Amino acid sequence: MAALPRIVRSALGVCLGVVLTLGGVAQAQTAGKVVDRVAAVVNDEVIVLSEVYALGGDFIEDSVTTGGASARREAEHAVLERLIERALIDQQITELKLDVTEQDIDRAIDDLARRNGLDRDGLRRELERQGMTWDGYRDELRAQLRDMKFQQSVLRPRITITDDELQDAWLRSGGAGGSDVATVQGVVLAVPKDADTAAIDTVRSRAREAIAKLEGGAPFAEIANTYDEGPYKALGGEMGSFKRGELVPALDAPVFSSEIGKAVIVETPTALFVLRVQKREKVDSGFEEARDGLAEQIFMARMEDEKERWFQQARRAAVVKMALPGGDGTGPRAAR
Repeated sequence: MAALPRIVRSALGVCLGVVLTLGGVAQAQTAGKVVDRVAAVVNDEVIVLSEVYALGGDFIEDSVTTGGASARREAEHAVLERLIERALIDQQITELKLDVTEQDIDRAIDDLARRNGLDRDGLRRELERQGMTWDGYRDELRAQLRDMKFQQSVLRPRITITDDELQDAWLRSGGAGGSDVATVQGVVLAVPKDADTAAIDTVRSRAREAIAKLEGGAPFAEIANTYDEGPYKALGGEMGSFKRGELVPALDAPVFSSEIGKAVIVETPTALFVLRVQKREKVDSGFEEARDGLAEQIFMARMEDEKERWFQQARRAAVVKMALPGGDGTGPRAAR
């Protein structure tokens, strides 16, 4: 699967009316209507061009900016491949009778709200404040839950993990010598979607202000209550204890290298973190205790490769009709 540097949802336009044609733009051009066209048909499922731009509009426009007009079609096809993959996964989940229900989505929303110290209405207000629609959020959550079911039901049985691999991973992670564990406090400051430099600088200024107050002796719980925009406000900024490798790499490195008791700012694409490590220690853990976690790490490391192999097999078995120019059998991944 062609890697997309950045895929975000962006509106292609307000579709007051949609006209579909296979392989070409519809000729009907009426005032107040956006004309659409078929990009591909996957078995009996139609993917239209507006879906391509809804998923990867920013990526496509960035490609045009850096590579010129000729790069547009290549970028469109890269995004279209993602949509074909999603369609094949959805069809597989439906065939296995594992589709996501509205009740599944409601449970996931309630769990997320609870972990963030909110009720459902509070979560909805927070999402809308960040520029997300409730229906759009439910659609994205449905896609994520489908992908989780696909991973567990289709991909996981295809990946064999031996005891030798688990033992080797255990030894490489510290094994009998114990694991490094850090106890961390944190505050999350959200970076607005599509923020420009000035907006990001404002968030950085707030993070520096929070650190100045900490250095002045303010309790971390007070700082979390004032500044946190994530799940830690209700917990007084207490993130918990983590073994090396359990946090995402952007957070794991500073947590296990920063000075104990000194707050630092860590930037990620979606948020700035103010982190303070309270303590680090070695904790002995037996192989059996670590077994499940190690198996999950190995599975996640192999999952994308296995997903790509599954996709290639599923695509060969499917009837995929490409309608975008350039998708007629001459490019990579052409339907066979």
